[in-house]
Amino acid sequence: MRGAAVMRIALNPCYILHLRPYRETSLIADVMSRDHGRVTLVAKGARRQSSRSAGLYQPMRPLEMAWTLRGEMGTVTGIEAIAAAESLSGKWLIAAFYINELLVRLLHQHESHPELFAAYARALHDLGGMLPEEPTLRVFEKHLLLSLGYGLVLDHDFQTGLPIEPDATYFYALDRGPSREDPGGNAIVRISGSSLLALQSETLTDSAQILECKQLMRAMLGEQLGTRPLGSRKLYRQLVANRASN
Repeated sequence: MRGAAVMRIALNPCYILHLRPYRETSLIADVMSRDHGRVTLVAKGARRQSSRSAGLYQPMRPLEMAWTLRGEMGTVTGIEAIAAAESLSGKWLIAAFYINELLVRLLHQHESHPELFAAYARALHDLGGMLPEEPTLRVFEKHLLLSLGYGLVLDHDFQTGLPIEPDATYFYALDRGPSREDPGGNAIVRISGSSLLALQSETLTDSAQILECKQLMRAMLGEQLGTRPLGSRKLYRQLVANRASN
C-alpha cells in the first residue's frame, strides 16, 4: 500500500502560537498560517546551538514558513522573519498568551481564516502599542467567534427585528441573540444596547460597556471551550494579586 501523498507548502505568512520541546534537538510548533489555517509542525534540529534559524522560533513574531505535510503533522522546510516581534510585557503579554491559547484550543487544523489572521495581527499590534487590553481582547474575540461560525448578533432584536436601542436593556440568548423580552432559558446574558452597539462598531471605551461585553464573551466562548480552564486566565489573576500585594 502506498503512503499518503506529501504536500509541499511554500513560504506563507505565519505566527507561532505555542512551542514545546520534541526529542533532543527539535521543537513542535502550533502555527497559525494565513493561507492554511492552524497547523502543527515539527522543526527538526531547531534547538541545536548551531542552528541558524533557532532564534526565529518565537511566538507572536511575524514569519514566513514553509513545510511538507503528510497526514496531520508537518515538517518545517523553511522559515524567515518578516519583522521583529512586538514588545510585550505584563498584562499585554498575558493578553497575547490568552489569544494564542484561544486559537490553539478552538481552531480546527487546516481550515484557512485569512480574516482572523488579519484580526490577530491587529490585536498584537495594539497590545504592543500598550493600548487598553480589554477592548482589544473583546474585539478579537468577536472576530474569532465569527470565524468559528458563531457570529454575534449586535444590531437588531432577534425576536422583533427592530434595531438595537442604546438606552434599552437586552437579554442575550447565546444561541440566538439579543431581545428586549426575556426569551427564557439558562443561557442568557443581560446587556445594554449601548454595549452591543459599541462592540459592533469596535469603539469600546466606557468601563461599564467593557465589563458587560466581557461577560457576554465569557459566556459565548465558554460554550466552545468546555470546562477545562485557560492557563492564561490563571496567569492574569496571579499578576493582579502580585500587584495588589506590592
